[in-house]
Amino acid sequence: MKKLLTTALIFLTTLSVNAQTVTSAEVKAQVAKQLQQGFTKIAKGDVEVKITATPFASIQLPDGKVTYKITQGGDKIIPRDIKRVDVYVNDAFVRTLNLPAQTVVYKEVLVANDFINREQSITKETVSVKKIDVSQKMDYVLSEQVLSKEMSAKKAFQKGEIIDKRFVKMKPDVERNGQVRIFFTSNGAVMITIEGTALADGMTGDYISVENKNYKRVYTGKVIGENRVLVSI
Repeated sequence: MKKLLTTALIFLTTLSVNAQTVTSAEVKAQVAKQLQQGFTKIAKGDVEVKITATPFASIQLPDGKVTYKITQGGDKIIPRDIKRVDVYVNDAFVRTLNLPAQTVVYKEVLVANDFINREQSITKETVSVKKIDVSQKMDYVLSEQVLSKEMSAKKAFQKGEIIDKRFVKMKPDVERNGQVRIFFTSNGAVMITIEGTALADGMTGDYISVENKNYKRVYTGKVIGENRVLVSI
């Protein structure tokens, strides 16, 4: 009996020596940092990420280098979301965590200087550029660069309201049935360019369908400028 107790004590002591304690604050800081780095590339703005809670005050992990892999929720910015995170020690999987995260994105965008009526022109005099939280409308904001275009409001905007491009009428960078130059890219490098036809209107940043003139093949690409569409292959 004494021998069994001694063996058990040695086993527990060994576990203690070969383990490490990681606090909730450490986990939240590391995961938030990793998410922030990835989201900054997506948003092209200033991003703040906060892991709001963990289901533990601390966790016991094997001794070694701890790394985190975002397996769900790391490729799309959602203001409030649950991120699935796999924990590895020395590149060996240990456990999965589901962590609530808050994400805020700040960008310099157009906002109404004063009340803008429906059908009123949107010009440098009616709007200003402000750096504000756009996380709820990130895909629909407009930057200062579009002020060179003729624009009018399709709805009334209140003073201080973000100018939402869904409610702005302007000449698109690519027009339906218009001729476009299609750039095919692979791993960031342009492989080939061809002439094509746009199957929908689109502004820079929008995704539209385009058709290869010669082979009548349809692709989905991103508008990158006037009559220019980028297709990843």
